[in-house]
Amino acid sequence: MANEQKGSSRPPSSPFRPRCYPSCKLFYEVSDANNIYHRVSLDKFEIVPWQKNDKVSRFLKKCRKSKNPEALYRKGVVDYFTHKHEDSALECLEEAANSGHADAAYALGIIYIFIGGDELKRKGMRLLSRMKKSRILKGKVKLCCDNLRVLLRMIWVKNPVFLNPTPICCAMTHERKTSSWPMDADDVEESTCEGCACDEEIGVICAALPYR
Repeated sequence: MANEQKGSSRPPSSPFRPRCYPSCKLFYEVSDANNIYHRVSLDKFEIVPWQKNDKVSRFLKKCRKSKNPEALYRKGVVDYFTHKHEDSALECLEEAANSGHADAAYALGIIYIFIGGDELKRKGMRLLSRMKKSRILKGKVKLCCDNLRVLLRMIWVKNPVFLNPTPICCAMTHERKTSSWPMDADDVEESTCEGCACDEEIGVICAALPYR
């Protein structure tokens, strides 16, 4: 009787339980792999490779699929400026920017201003302005600009958006900015308005573009 009671205390076996272990293991393995591809550094990979390497291409594709911010940034900039898959290129940049990738946020601001139209232009100006005012990102703006300029010199910029006349963000004339008189605090604040600050960034990027 004791043996029967002892035996009856065991929980009934489930026919689904043995199958859970391999599926759970596979789930965690896939999750770990996605996490690795999401976080892996791409510093040792050329942004624009001289020769096509299928193995590297597959690796970078997995990185983008796993939402690796740097991989999304590179794909977005190269595709948009070379006039390929513009919609998906913007999606890549927006996703990277939303994850905190400063270079992607900077590139988006520049692109929005070049695309033009009141809404997108204001959106681009706000994006660059927030970066310049942010305590965390303010010191990275120049580096973001330099990184974008370096990348643009590696590719053939064919998107006609960037061959149009240089967009102007500030329509005001700051007379005291060019004055020979010493500038006080008010002058400095006026000459560094949001529009002027964006125009300065646009000017630097234009210098890296062909046929300008």
